[in-house]
Amino acid sequence: MSAPKFFRKMAILAVVEATVGLLAAVTSANAIEVSDVTLTPIEGDEADQGVIRPYFGASETILVTEYRKVAFSVGFAGVGVAGTLPGYTPLLRACGASATNTPAPDPDPHTLFAPVTDGIESLSIYATIDKRLYKMAGARGNCKIVCDAKGIPKYQFEFTGSFIPVEDVGAMPAVNYAAFQKPIGVNKLNTTVALAGITLACSSFQFDVGAQVVKQDLTDVDGAEITGRVSTGSITFRDTDVATKDWIGLARTSAKVPLLLKHGQAATNTITLGVPRAQIGKPSFSEQDGIHMITVPFRCIPSDAGNDEWSIKV
Repeated sequence: MSAPKFFRKMAILAVVEATVGLLAAVTSANAIEVSDVTLTPIEGDEADQGVIRPYFGASETILVTEYRKVAFSVGFAGVGVAGTLPGYTPLLRACGASATNTPAPDPDPHTLFAPVTDGIESLSIYATIDKRLYKMAGARGNCKIVCDAKGIPKYQFEFTGSFIPVEDVGAMPAVNYAAFQKPIGVNKLNTTVALAGITLACSSFQFDVGAQVVKQDLTDVDGAEITGRVSTGSITFRDTDVATKDWIGLARTSAKVPLLLKHGQAATNTITLGVPRAQIGKPSFSEQDGIHMITVPFRCIPSDAGNDEWSIKV
């Protein structure tokens, strides 16, 4: 009987490629601290031969495209030293974001992530499950942020990349997670959510970068592309008096208002998501602990300059 392969004996490493689609080498510093992993070892399109015979029965299919997908969560957290790059920087870059680093001795050392349209980068991803290595090249993806009260805030990533045959390796890779900070809980002490100029008593915050990832296979093309972006989200919070804020009225006029999520207490391990023009959508009602709650969806609208509908400051 063969020895079991343990799923929780896993390491994921990712590095930005110098040339899109050309597998890049990784080191222990490229390790990603992940949870909630789903690895799809082979994905693709199948074509049915449609063979007709003098009897009923299936005809064979042919796998005409091959690629790989991986999804995982990463802690929504800041950095240990202000002005250093967080460990998840390569992941956001491959979801269609730039990373502008302002290190010390600047009076406000930080890294700013913002959406881009041109020159979107790609990743080489190495996922090892108990000495079995699954590689992906040219990987691009989408990112969501989930920040729910009494929970641990997370980025949720999903990447699509090229298929490379699985390999048996002699040992698990070396990893170094020093660039990742432990996320802190979502609560009154740590988290502030403000929409349209007022601070909300929020139970749930959802944000979706909305990168539209396609796997294109042509005679001279085999790659994952980001072909568009529609960033959206929703906030669930205690409903307010109309005099405080008329959320239904804002929806009726498709109002665009500022949104700010700040998570963290100190100068470090603090992260901020800002949306300058959050277009208010149609609200819905719910109940939590006997208290009336409202969920307000929003859509992130860029200015005429473009590529400025949201930013993440770490």
